[in-house]
Amino acid sequence: MVKKRLLLITVLGTFFTLALAGSVRAQLEYHLDYEWAKIWVNQDGTIDLLYNMSVTCDSDVLHWVKIGQPKNDFTIGEARDSSGQTLATTNVGDGVQVDVPDISSGQTVRFSLITNVHDMIYEDTQNPGNVGMQFIPTWYDVNINNLRVLIVLPDGVTTQNVKTSVNWDNNFTENGRLAVYWERQSLSPNQQYTFGVSFPKEFVPNWVKPPPTSIVTVPPWFSPLLFLGVAVIVVSAVVFAVRKLPYLAPSISMETLGIKRGLTAVEASYLLDMKPNKIVTEILYSLLQKRAVWVDSTSPAVKLRILAPFQDKKGTQETPLRYYEIDFLNAIKDEGTLDEQKLARIVMSLRDTVEEKMRGYCRRDTIDYYRKIGDKAWEQVEQAGTPELASKAYDEQLLWLLLDPNYQSRTQTAFRNRAFKPSPFWLWYWYSYQHYHPNPTYKPNVENLPQRVETPTQAAKPPTIPGSDFANNIATAVEKTSNNIVGNLEKFANAILPAPPPAAKASHEPAHHGSSCVCACAACACVCACVSCACACAGGGAG
Repeated sequence: MVKKRLLLITVLGTFFTLALAGSVRAQLEYHLDYEWAKIWVNQDGTIDLLYNMSVTCDSDVLHWVKIGQPKNDFTIGEARDSSGQTLATTNVGDGVQVDVPDISSGQTVRFSLITNVHDMIYEDTQNPGNVGMQFIPTWYDVNINNLRVLIVLPDGVTTQNVKTSVNWDNNFTENGRLAVYWERQSLSPNQQYTFGVSFPKEFVPNWVKPPPTSIVTVPPWFSPLLFLGVAVIVVSAVVFAVRKLPYLAPSISMETLGIKRGLTAVEASYLLDMKPNKIVTEILYSLLQKRAVWVDSTSPAVKLRILAPFQDKKGTQETPLRYYEIDFLNAIKDEGTLDEQKLARIVMSLRDTVEEKMRGYCRRDTIDYYRKIGDKAWEQVEQAGTPELASKAYDEQLLWLLLDPNYQSRTQTAFRNRAFKPSPFWLWYWYSYQHYHPNPTYKPNVENLPQRVETPTQAAKPPTIPGSDFANNIATAVEKTSNNIVGNLEKFANAILPAPPPAAKASHEPAHHGSSCVCACAACACVCACVSCACACAGGGAG
C-alpha cells in the first residue's frame, strides 16, 4: 500500500510539474515578423551564418530568443540589436540564446546574430564530383510571417555548375560570387524548409567525406538494456524540459569568431595599414613572382609588359591569378603605363573584400596573427643554414617579408655574413637588379623564360650578389616603385573613396532599395544589386 501511494504521488508530481511548465510557457506568446538568414560558404569547409530577426511579443514579457544552429560545432560571433548595441549570447548546445532587451505585449525587438559553423560542406553522393550542404532555417512553434535565405557560394561557382534542392527565387553576384536566394511567406508553427546547394568539389578543398555505413549486430540480451536506456532518456528529457523554463537566469558568455585565417599577404597588407601605393607595389611583386609581367622602365613612371601566357589576363591552370592580380593586369594600358583610376579601384576592391572576410572576426587578433606569420617568414630566412637556402626562403616568403616596415634592415641582418644567390627565374629580383643596380652584369631572357620553375643550367647561372648589395637593391626597388607607380600620389590617394562610416555599418534597421531589393540590415554588409537579398539555422524558442 505504501509503495502504491508513493507511486501515485510520483505520478501526480510528474503531471503537476509538466502542467506547471505548460502553464508557464503559455504565459508568453510571440511571433516572428521576419527571419532572414544569410550564409557565406568558406573554402575551409565552414560557413559564416548571419541571422536578422524581428520578434514581436503578443503577451507577457520576452527576455531572450534562441536561434538554432545546423551543428553543435559552431563559434559565436556577436549579436547586436537594432540600435547597434551588443547583446549577451550563450551557447546552449544546439543553438545560441540571445538576451534581448525585455519587451512587453505589442513591442518588437530586431537583432542580428553571426556565427561560424564548422564542417558544413560534405561530399554529394548523388552528384559525383560535387560537394554541398543542406540548410534548414531555425523553426519555431509560432508563426513566421516572412522567411528569406541567401547563400553566397564559393568564388568561381556559376549558375551552370551549381545545383539546388529547390529552384531559387532569384540569383545575383556579391563581390564577384554567385548568390542564390529564396523567400517564403506565412510559415505555420514548426514548419520547416530545406535549402540545399551542390557544386564541384574543387571550389571548396576542405570538405567532409561521409563516414561509411556499417551494419551493427544486436545481441539478444540487448533488448532489456535498450528498454532501460529508453526509460532513462525519457526521464532525463522531462528533467531537462523543466530545467529549461524561460524564467531561469541564463549564464552569460561572449565569444567572437576569433582569427580570420586564409588571407593572402596582399590582403594582410591592408589590415597592417600599408599605404595604398605600397599595396599596389605588393601586387606588382606578386605578379613578378608569377612571371606574369616585366618592368620595361621605371622613370618617370613604371611601364610594364604583360608576358605570355598571361596576355589574356586570366592566368593559367598552373599559375592562377588572384582577383586583385587580374584587376592589376586590366589596369595596364596598351602602351604599358598604368590607369591610376583603375589602380584606385583595385585598392577599394581589396579593402571591401577584406572587410567582408573580416565580418564577425576579431580584428586585433587577426592583425597579430599575420604579423606573426611575417615574423616566422623572417625566421626561416635568418635560420637557413646556407646562402642557397636563405635565398630560396627569401623568394618563397617575399610578399610576407615586405610587410615588415623594417624589411631593409632585417635583410641586411639576414645576409650580413653571406651572399645572396638568386635563381634566373626570379623576375622580382632581376627587375630590382636591372633597374637599380649601377652596373648590372646579368640580364634575364624574359621572352624565353619558362613558366615552370626549373633547375637553372650552368650557362644561365646568374652572379652571386653580396648581401649588403642585395639589401640595398631590393629596398631601393621597392621604395622607388612605390613612389613611381603612380604619377601623382596625392591625386591617387584622393581617388580612393573612404569606407562607409562605422555608424552606417552598425545600423540594423531594414532599408529598402527599389521595389525588389531588400537589404535586411547594413551590418551584414549586403550591397543590394536590384534583387532581393537577405542577411545570415535547428529549432528555436523564446522566453
